[in-house]
Amino acid sequence: MNMEKKEFLRILEKYQKGQASAEEEKFLHAYYNLFDSGEHILHGFNSSAKEDLKNSIRSEIRSRIETGEPTSRIRWNYFRITAAAAAVLILGSFIYYFYSGLTLTGKQEPKVAVHKQHDIAPGSNKAVLTLANGSTIVLDNAKNGVLAKQGSAEIHKTADGKVIIEALRSGYNEQQSIASTQLNTISTPRGGQYQLTLPDGSEVWLNSASSIRFPTAFKGNERKVEITGEAYFEITKNKSKPFLVVSARQTVEVLGTHFNVNAYEDEDGTKTTLLEGSVRVSPGAGGSKDQSRSVTIKPGEQARLKGQALLVVNADPEGAVAWKNGYFKFDRENVQSVMRQISRWYDVDVEYRGKIPEDELVGKIKRTVSVSGVLRILELGNVNCWVEGRKIIVKN
Repeated sequence: MNMEKKEFLRILEKYQKGQASAEEEKFLHAYYNLFDSGEHILHGFNSSAKEDLKNSIRSEIRSRIETGEPTSRIRWNYFRITAAAAAVLILGSFIYYFYSGLTLTGKQEPKVAVHKQHDIAPGSNKAVLTLANGSTIVLDNAKNGVLAKQGSAEIHKTADGKVIIEALRSGYNEQQSIASTQLNTISTPRGGQYQLTLPDGSEVWLNSASSIRFPTAFKGNERKVEITGEAYFEITKNKSKPFLVVSARQTVEVLGTHFNVNAYEDEDGTKTTLLEGSVRVSPGAGGSKDQSRSVTIKPGEQARLKGQALLVVNADPEGAVAWKNGYFKFDRENVQSVMRQISRWYDVDVEYRGKIPEDELVGKIKRTVSVSGVLRILELGNVNCWVEGRKIIVKN
């Protein structure tokens, strides 16, 4: 990474933490203020020309800052508009690939105002295990090792915050077989996430405010779990025993594959995104399948179930599992969608004052930063927001 990239990322990091100087904030805002002014005229410039333009506009903004002239009021000629756009696009890509920033696709000028009264830490590994007999175990407080013996299996907690279902090698009998078909539940709260290894070796990642019901052994001719919220699956292949993921409005049937299911009740429909293999999605409530309307999706596709309509669209697999990989990824998402994700991960409520902003947001933000860091980046995207208690206020 050259010095220019390092400097820009250093300023952005300081801004996220509320440590940027007034001059650095002006410098950063200038790039964002100018984003829309020249993007459409960048076509035809090669990388060398863009680099020259970028250096020119960078020097110009620095000069304006040093002389105290407001960068937001600069009247650019054609060359400098082009240069500004080039600089913003190139540096915007630095933000994107280093998981640090957000850009705005709307047309308003940013009016950044930080109203942070206190900070809120990001979510972490938190979950509750509810056994078939109704007893509960708070996993984030539980000791590592065997949590429970149930039927023909043991439920273990590992040191890295994960639950594993392990089959017992001996002492198996019919009574244990019956017990092993009883369902247990792992539930994550808002601000929580957890990982589970099922008895067949399949891996499950649970997002915030989600749950999975599962047996400690898969009996019969199928493997079935039930989920709420969002979960990512890496399923162990078994052609003779298909794997079923049942949510409130659909069933996903697989043999062995990687996929993500977003089935939050407050989202606009259920989304199933395939990364590897093949899955069949069937609409139907409570596990009932309407196979006459089922669809089969391929890697890079997403099945969207909204009301009675089930559609297959091209998807961004990386974006679908960004939460599992430790960051938010927004691709022209509206403010309400972004705020729902933030609300779940930071365990906060969101209140809108006045008209809800109509801007669309693009970019990545690490899920390891505190809420103040996220809000500062959103403010660069023209979202005026602040914290009051455990509530984020969004004002147009």
